[in-house]
Amino acid sequence: MFTDGEQQSPVQIVFSVAKKRYKRAVDRNLVKRRMREAYRLNKQAQLYDVLSGAGKKMVLSISYIGKEISPYDFFEKRMLKLLIQLAGEASK
Repeated sequence: MFTDGEQQSPVQIVFSVAKKRYKRAVDRNLVKRRMREAYRLNKQAQLYDVLSGAGKKMVLSISYIGKEISPYDFFEKRMLKLLIQLAGEASK
């Protein structure tokens, strides 16, 4: 969702993992850490530069609905795909 409100950074983001699927907080935190790290490493090159050029700001919520805890490579591939799609939408 694009916003016109006052924000310091181009994107405000929330990562969530359902307690219903992962009962243990350790598992939920592991998934959120992997998502955050994949986002952190790729946000500047894939998303922030495009948003800054377009003069847009964004509010995001990303939820993990998988049934098993995947390795980091899975999260990185999916995050790259997501960021590229968002950058495409922002540049329109």
